[in-house]
Amino acid sequence: MAKHGKLRWGLLGASNIAKQWLHTSISKHPDCEVISVYSRDKERAAAYAKDLGLRRNFTDLDAFLSDPELDAVYISTTNDKHRDEAIAAAKAGKHILCEKPLALKVEDAQAMIDAAGAAGVVLATNHHLRNMETHRAIKDLIKSGQLGHITSARVSFTVDLPDDLARWRLNDPKAGAGVVLDLTVHDMDLLRFYFDADPISVTAMGLTSGSAPHGIKDNVMTIWEFPGRLLVSCHDTFLVPFGGTAIDIHGTDGSVHGADVLWQKPQGRVTVRDAGGTHEIRVEHLVPYDRTIDDFVKAVRGTGAPSVTGEDGMNALRLALAAVQSMEIGNTVRL
Repeated sequence: MAKHGKLRWGLLGASNIAKQWLHTSISKHPDCEVISVYSRDKERAAAYAKDLGLRRNFTDLDAFLSDPELDAVYISTTNDKHRDEAIAAAKAGKHILCEKPLALKVEDAQAMIDAAGAAGVVLATNHHLRNMETHRAIKDLIKSGQLGHITSARVSFTVDLPDDLARWRLNDPKAGAGVVLDLTVHDMDLLRFYFDADPISVTAMGLTSGSAPHGIKDNVMTIWEFPGRLLVSCHDTFLVPFGGTAIDIHGTDGSVHGADVLWQKPQGRVTVRDAGGTHEIRVEHLVPYDRTIDDFVKAVRGTGAPSVTGEDGMNALRLALAAVQSMEIGNTVRL
């Protein structure tokens, strides 16, 4: 299980995110190496392995997981496949970093957690936002007390979905299409990270644009009540090409604004407004997945914990599904 020496990874899913981000972050870690990829498509698997210089490619999941050199897998297949693939990986004794949402149902996420626990392997969820330096700076401001008592917050995850990402995210309900399991679930992990608390209620409304089939919600607004009389609004949409993304946290002694901070690229600005005026908080932008991998390796070595555990991933999923329930019943859901 690679508690010593190199941690050898396989990419379970020949995805864009694996190629563009995770392969690089894994490979740059001195204790890690990516050795293989699995895809159900033979030609894609072969081309993917060639592009990344991987030793092996597989189209059979059992063969991929039974590789004695393999220590850990990064799962980035569609959401509906996460449960069975993670359980199979755990039974094969492989450590698991799984894309969000962890699963489509809370019961499935729990089954993944149970399988990893029974096998004694690490299970982590790839919620990257809490590993961005901008969000860590915002959390530090909240915890410092500089903003006073936090009364409200706003999340604007207002983006335009690129064509290469829009396929199943807008067209396949069975895979968990729509903004809630793509964006709102990220909001919930980030807000839990900020406030070290779970919300106690949610009220949600969502709409389907003309381009989204099957009633898939691509424009959703939610209002969350957190303990301490804290209200948070979230706007998650695939329909805003020029709006940017933003975070606002308001307290009795000051407010913090994060601009262009809800994406994968390490970027954005954090500014504080208080009685002393408006000033920028300087941050050193780092690739968030680098910290994800570093923390994962420490967890495997027994010297730390994942950035986002399986339990964290399950809780973010539970809250996102509560928003879906609120939309379905047209009423507030108590949590």
